[in-house]
Amino acid sequence: MELINECSLRFAEDKDYRLLIIDSIMALFRVDFSGRGELSERQQKLAQMLSKLTKLSEEYNVGFVESRSPSY
Repeated sequence: MELINECSLRFAEDKDYRLLIIDSIMALFRVDFSGRGELSERQQKLAQMLSKLTKLSEEYNVGFVESRSPSY
């Protein structure tokens, strides 16, 4: 979330940005949360992050893409 907040500050300062690419955002949630007991908390945190990204996209007219590595 800190990185997303930092991006929003940069978007506010410099209007030249049009695309934000996020690499493997789901990997953070897979590592930090394990097991079904933490599923609810993980889903809430993910929803907060996606909500923040959506607002950022709408406010600054910036698209975002989540890229990920294939699972092996």
